[in-house]
Amino acid sequence: MLGRGRMLEIAAHIVATEGAGALTVRRLARDLGTSTMSLYSHFAGKDELIEATADEFVIRFADALRAVPVTDDALHDFVRMSNRYRSISLENRDLYRVALASGRLSLAHDTPHGIRDLFEYCVVAVGRCIAEGSLTVAEPRDGLMVFWTAVHGQVGLEMEQVFQSVEAAQHAWETCFAAVLVGLGAQPAVATALLNQTRQAPA
Repeated sequence: MLGRGRMLEIAAHIVATEGAGALTVRRLARDLGTSTMSLYSHFAGKDELIEATADEFVIRFADALRAVPVTDDALHDFVRMSNRYRSISLENRDLYRVALASGRLSLAHDTPHGIRDLFEYCVVAVGRCIAEGSLTVAEPRDGLMVFWTAVHGQVGLEMEQVFQSVEAAQHAWETCFAAVLVGLGAQPAVATALLNQTRQAPA
């Protein structure tokens, strides 16, 4: 029997490629080569299965961002967190799509595995940048919402494969993110240098 995470990845792929109507416990059991009874020991039904699939992304997303080390260079840390936001989403495309469509990524209607706590964690990261003087936006929450919107937009475009190549997507990401950093008070040379430094850095 596959692990829970892999089961949810397969469920997410069905939803992402065929729509939520295609996902049933019976269909997932067939694709996994197992019995429906074995799946019912994990999920009570389709609704719970979809919720679990969405929550799996939220959990991976939160773990990935919190795993970025905190150093004495707040802006460097925040750029690495933003890079990780993008990469963990692209690494889990199907789970991301299900989480987004399900509403489990909502700040307004948080869930037990929602992102409100993670959002607040990132607000603190922006606040550290303001405190050290690397960003000058007045309110860290407002600054984070600008970053969040930019990263989400980039991820959405990459998932729709609108860029001609991986290199074009990377260039668009760095151009967009540098502009956001500068718009919120970072020095242009610092923003460019940080994106260059963190491009290949492991999270």
